[in-house]
Amino acid sequence: MRKSGRGVIKLFGGDRNNAASSGSRCSNWNNAAWNSNWNIGLRAACDDQQHPRRGCHGVRGGPSHDGQHTPAGFGKHTTRSGERRVGHRPKAAPAIPMGKRHKNVFDAVVSRDNLWRAYRKAAQGKRDTVGYLRFRQNEAANIARLEEMLQAGSYVPGEPRRFMIHEPKPRQISAMPFVDRVVQHALCNVIEPIFDRVFLPQSYACRRGKGTHLAAIAVQAMLRKTPNAWVLKTDFSRYFASIDRSVLHQEIRRKIACRRTLDLIETFIPADGKGVPIGNLTSQLAANIYGHILDRWLVHRIGITSFARYMDDVVVIGHSAEAMRLLHVLMGSFAASTMGLRFSHWSVQPASMGANFCGYRIWPTHKLLRRRSVAMAKRKIARYRKYGDAESLEKFLASWRGHARWANTYNLLNRMGVTA
Repeated sequence: MRKSGRGVIKLFGGDRNNAASSGSRCSNWNNAAWNSNWNIGLRAACDDQQHPRRGCHGVRGGPSHDGQHTPAGFGKHTTRSGERRVGHRPKAAPAIPMGKRHKNVFDAVVSRDNLWRAYRKAAQGKRDTVGYLRFRQNEAANIARLEEMLQAGSYVPGEPRRFMIHEPKPRQISAMPFVDRVVQHALCNVIEPIFDRVFLPQSYACRRGKGTHLAAIAVQAMLRKTPNAWVLKTDFSRYFASIDRSVLHQEIRRKIACRRTLDLIETFIPADGKGVPIGNLTSQLAANIYGHILDRWLVHRIGITSFARYMDDVVVIGHSAEAMRLLHVLMGSFAASTMGLRFSHWSVQPASMGANFCGYRIWPTHKLLRRRSVAMAKRKIARYRKYGDAESLEKFLASWRGHARWANTYNLLNRMGVTA
């Protein structure tokens, strides 16, 4: 601490127990002169107005709730960080901005052009279904009728068809009628880009330009950058069924302020209760929005960016087993208190044992398919060959080979006799 000729007291460095006040451009007005610390000269928790695109912890936008830039909260006198005029009370820091809330988006959802685009998307892979064939018989009139119903507020979704799948574990799938798939595509065409701009880069599920393969590549890159790395792997129990819809709608309302659009969302996902159905397009988006709560906490509250999340599966790369075990406890507490979720599986192990993520076993040097994935593929291939279902076999092999070739599987494919 020193006085200049202009009567300015300079206090450099914040309190290391107060992350929001640490860093080279932050100051803590109630700090004693002796209370400088190892945060001096670091950008640990500050976010400077001069760098709107370079936030803290290596994340674009800085540590705000929605990835938006957060001002540092300095007064007008900013010749150097930590300065203030004697006898003047510093201005209160501005509130953290919530980001832009989008209004009047309903007209874009129900526009004729958007409904036609949604119809073409919904038809992909469904051209042999009865629902599509019926809709297609008079598609122009059906689109016009659907627009009228949405504008009038008389649209009501039909009853979904529910069935069970058992791989990799038993799950109930909800298949909406074709016309409702069109409406969901129309809704997501407009609102999904709004939320995608908020999602952090560590989220890889159901996003354009992301996916399982890039998620596995990202985890491998983190392992290569971290000597003697340790891996925390978590998986939430019954994720879709455990989503608290009241918390989910709070997150949705952070970005959507259009009442009619919110009402349409509630026709597919009620605002009360728990759980969203697996198989709906809106459910995929809702699950990503819900998972963003955890991403935001990890990056902006804990300061961790070395992780990847694919829906409810999270992999965190750290430097020590103790740090990863502590993080597991903190994550579990946060997820239970804020999101109403609990872990079904979790593990902390060295990188030398590989990281199980997105169907791969990942090491810094190579990737392999998970044993369960190989066993499942062998069973399906044997079943299709047994019943002579050549068409289904070829479709499955085309898909599975595409997945397998992102790993080191040359010898495996040769042994199985399924190379192209």
